[in-house]
Amino acid sequence: MGEERIQKVLASHGIGSRRQVEDWIREGRIQVNGQPATIGQTVKRSDRIRVDGRDVSRELSVRQSLRVIVYHKPGGEMLRQRGGDDRASVVSRLPSLRAGRWVPVNALGFDEGGLLILTNEGSLATQLARHGHAMPVEYRVRVLQPRGGESWPELAKSVRIDGKDVVFSAVERLESAATNTWFRIAAERTIPRGAIRALFDDAGLKISRILLVRWGPVGLARDLPRSRSRDLEGAELDELLSLAGRTKRSATPKPSAGKVRRGARATGRKRKPIAR
Repeated sequence: MGEERIQKVLASHGIGSRRQVEDWIREGRIQVNGQPATIGQTVKRSDRIRVDGRDVSRELSVRQSLRVIVYHKPGGEMLRQRGGDDRASVVSRLPSLRAGRWVPVNALGFDEGGLLILTNEGSLATQLARHGHAMPVEYRVRVLQPRGGESWPELAKSVRIDGKDVVFSAVERLESAATNTWFRIAAERTIPRGAIRALFDDAGLKISRILLVRWGPVGLARDLPRSRSRDLEGAELDELLSLAGRTKRSATPKPSAGKVRRGARATGRKRKPIAR
């Protein structure tokens, strides 16, 4: 790297977001060549940088290719492991990185499942987060059949959450099984957590599963099993990069498939997104 601001350097290598880095600098948690870092300070390859006493200089010297991956997250899986908790996390199932860490692009809560997009470049995640609230989204929602053979109630196209109306562009009933039925729910922009449950609660229906299947231009492929990941490429990657003000040319080539964690898939076969 040439001389760049320390916030940009640490964020681009996934060590923390720019805002986090600024907070760490204010708290005195970052040192450059043995001295407390300052916000906006420029650093170069030969500088020794420590975060909470850990030397991250070697990580910063690695020139990494931009990668964006799609992960099929099960409900009840945390992003990163916490002390004293030995359950598998999202990160423990992702491909290994030579440097930095995987940073989520969209948000999925602990109990939420489906499409989770991650990148090894923190600055890209930050750029996309600025548009996150305006991203169209699509869900599959599994609902228990009405009791006693009752007919399905009419579902509204909007629900009121925290004093605001949340409008859906699609509320469609799909295939049915013996005890449950799947619905397609879509919105023109990201919806607040709880909106889908509130929609079905108002109709007296009980949800058993909510699955995010599309976020902006990226869809969850039908053949991607839970707890598995794949590299994002082609038109989906191009559209995602353009939302961040980039072009395909600005992204370096995807590294060849090497040893990855359980579930990382690197075939070039085109995958069909879950049907709308």
